[in-house]
Amino acid sequence: MRKKPYTEIGISRVPCLRCGKSSAHQWQICSLGNMWTGICTECDVKLNDLVLNFMGVKNIGSIMKEYQKIRLLPTKEG
Repeated sequence: MRKKPYTEIGISRVPCLRCGKSSAHQWQICSLGNMWTGICTECDVKLNDLVLNFMGVKNIGSIMKEYQKIRLLPTKEG
């Protein structure tokens, strides 16, 4: 179980916990004993969208559109 964050180089060697692709980001999962896990960019965007919806944040569409720009992903609109 990984208790320390990965380095920038190290995270790219870790498969995404969800889909198995190469990770670009990391999450610390409290319910798994605060384990650090790798997550690819596509799954990171999906996870952020899920969390915003769960938390009832307003303007999720515009927030996620900007987040996708930051993460260099195409938006759902184009």
